[in-house]
Amino acid sequence: MQKLNPIPSVSSLLVLTFFFLLSFGVNSQTVSGSITSSDKQAIIGAYITSGTKGASSDIDGKYTLALASGTHKITCSFIGLKTTTKTITLAPGEIATLNFRLDSEARLLDIAVVSAGRFEQSVAEVTVSLEILQPALVENKATTSLEYALEQVPGVSMVDGEPQIRSGSGFSYGAGSRVMVMVDDLPVLSGDAGRPTWGFLPLENLDQIEIIKGASSVLYGSAALSGVINIRTRYPDARPLTRFTVQHGVYSNPRSESSTYWDMPLQQTNIRFLHSRQLGSWDIVIGGNILGDDGYKGPTIELDSLSNPLDTNTAGYNPLSVDRYGANSQARFNINLRKRDSSIPGLTYGVSTNWQKGESLNTLIWENSSTGLYSSYAGAATRTKQLVGTVDPFIEYLSPSGLRVSFRNRWQHLINDNDNNQGNKSDVLFSELQTQKLGAWGMEKMAVTGGLVHQYTKGEAQLFNGGSGDGINIARNIAGYLQLDQPIGDLINLSAGMRYEHFSINGEAEGKPVFRAGANYQAAEETYVRGSFGQGYRFPTIAEKFIRTGLGVLQVYPNEGLKPESSTSIELGVKQGIKVGGFLGYLDLAVFQQSYTDFIEFTFQRWAVSSEDLLNGLGFGSLNTGESQVRGAEISLMGQAKWGDQDQHSLDILTGYTYTNPISLTPYLNYDTGFIDDDDINTSTTYIGTSHDTTGHILKYRSPHLVRFDAQWTHPKGFVGISARYQSVIKNFDEAFIIFDGLADWGLEDWLDDHPALPWIIDLRVGFNINENSRFSVVVSNLLNEEYSIRPLAIESPRLVNLVYTYEVE
Repeated sequence: MQKLNPIPSVSSLLVLTFFFLLSFGVNSQTVSGSITSSDKQAIIGAYITSGTKGASSDIDGKYTLALASGTHKITCSFIGLKTTTKTITLAPGEIATLNFRLDSEARLLDIAVVSAGRFEQSVAEVTVSLEILQPALVENKATTSLEYALEQVPGVSMVDGEPQIRSGSGFSYGAGSRVMVMVDDLPVLSGDAGRPTWGFLPLENLDQIEIIKGASSVLYGSAALSGVINIRTRYPDARPLTRFTVQHGVYSNPRSESSTYWDMPLQQTNIRFLHSRQLGSWDIVIGGNILGDDGYKGPTIELDSLSNPLDTNTAGYNPLSVDRYGANSQARFNINLRKRDSSIPGLTYGVSTNWQKGESLNTLIWENSSTGLYSSYAGAATRTKQLVGTVDPFIEYLSPSGLRVSFRNRWQHLINDNDNNQGNKSDVLFSELQTQKLGAWGMEKMAVTGGLVHQYTKGEAQLFNGGSGDGINIARNIAGYLQLDQPIGDLINLSAGMRYEHFSINGEAEGKPVFRAGANYQAAEETYVRGSFGQGYRFPTIAEKFIRTGLGVLQVYPNEGLKPESSTSIELGVKQGIKVGGFLGYLDLAVFQQSYTDFIEFTFQRWAVSSEDLLNGLGFGSLNTGESQVRGAEISLMGQAKWGDQDQHSLDILTGYTYTNPISLTPYLNYDTGFIDDDDINTSTTYIGTSHDTTGHILKYRSPHLVRFDAQWTHPKGFVGISARYQSVIKNFDEAFIIFDGLADWGLEDWLDDHPALPWIIDLRVGFNINENSRFSVVVSNLLNEEYSIRPLAIESPRLVNLVYTYEVE
């Protein structure tokens, strides 16, 4: 007798689930029509109901609805537009046509988001804290890499390119992230290190950027322990769009003349282009950019002494050369194709691809704080030649009954060729089958979202040879999730979901379920009260478990015994609509708490007994540090004022203040787990013993106070904008940096004594419309040319003045 396998394969489950859920969408057609806006544009995803029957408009704005004979009231609704109801009488066997045109609704801000529940919702009605970054802010600030724009979002900060949301993360040497970064719902974190390549993300074709704050693992998986950054791109409408932008910038000399050992200004050049159009039933988007950036640090050429300036001929600007610390040269190209299949209404499919090649020279630690702020400590600079690319095929079907089934895939390829013989490359294969039903189980507004996820990662790296020994590591993630969103009446929205994650690295496997729930209550016409609870679970990355490298005398060690970390997030908030004169906006207030178990931190301790390195096994690595907690409060304001003839003038504001109290709950826990098997050596690694400032048991590399402000006045002749940001100084960091300061002569203690606080950073931008197609703008970052360091031993950029020309035609 043939033995049956009781466990179906992942691919079998995906196929069976696809056809099972697809079967719900089979209905006869009796009423059909199209949904358009007041400007005659097709509306995708409008909801059409009659009693318990429902349908959604497809990508062309068309719908079909099966009804019994008789008289029916049919209602059409869409976020931000007025709900419309019509009455129709159907004779037996009749096939009728009923079209809807939806006008704008008199709401404060008609902003729709998809990240909170994986379907379109009003920003006021979601159950979690969520911020919106509009594309105009990103484009008008002459942004060359997304992390600089994200620094304007309330509650978000960057430490060496690593995103922090409400102090949920610290400094981890680029390994592991508690913030999931996505483009159109597909993850872009590297498979081996869990780190985004910020310059790779497409900025030329933004729709909007949505930032979820708090544990979001149910819908987005392991890395969403503290939140999600979802970059949404746009597809073309009926009007073709071509945009070309060229900008050139010059860095000011730093305030510290003693650290300026070059005599030619450092510069950058960026060219960005986009073309999108509909061609028959095809949607086509082509874009890319070319960037050459000197960076803001000094040249790498060795001098007799730092007091001798570099010869001007040698230091001339070349956007393609990478001969200065922090320099970057890259080129990126992307194309998105989507086909609307007319033979099968509701079926779309396509492919997107994005590739970038570049070279950079990055440094982690300055040489010294007196004359070498903009130079590199010996061995702390890495030259990387990088190739990164993605290929994303997808297919989606929206049935007449409102069932949406999508199958999205991604192949992500990454090669980092480092000059220290410690490069890495990885391939990630990601697939997600997602189904969504609006009006499920006879409930008119019930939204059911479910999905299966599979991710396979193969990493090959001299850098990560702590695992298999040959540097080859295999990771796999399989997950399933389900979320229910149900309005109760017109005032209450409820949301609940669960997910099960199964991880394995090199055959070592673990899994865990996580849950979330939330509610939003409309207490008054524009007052929304919300509460949410969410769990998170993050499995360590390949890099965190197996990295082995060095930066001069500083060594980084693997920890194969590193355990997953988990969290619980609780939040209460209120969003209050504001209407003052012509200003419409939302004031949001939230209090929150996130608790962590087996919290992973990048920590200094003795990892080995070795005569091969100068420090005899002392170094950094990732450790489970026990329990920690982040409590805090946040207030933010997002809004717009319009005035003048036909509202030609507008003022957009995004601002907020965030206070957090991130603390260790186990400061005396010895989390040395026996890396050294030597009875003659007694090691003890605790929060107290490894931290520089233990006041209040504040976690390392956190800023308790964040202030963000941005305002832009747009008028018929152009725009004027100003940004301001402030964060309190990082007082607690690894005490090892102070210990090594005396050996390496970094001047860290002198710097800290002279700079006890961080300054306000002010940016200014002014744009002038040359004609209806062209614009010229001047963008000044760090207007006051402040000299400051957020993470100890890493200096930030001085003033940068960019001249920008944009040509756009529709």
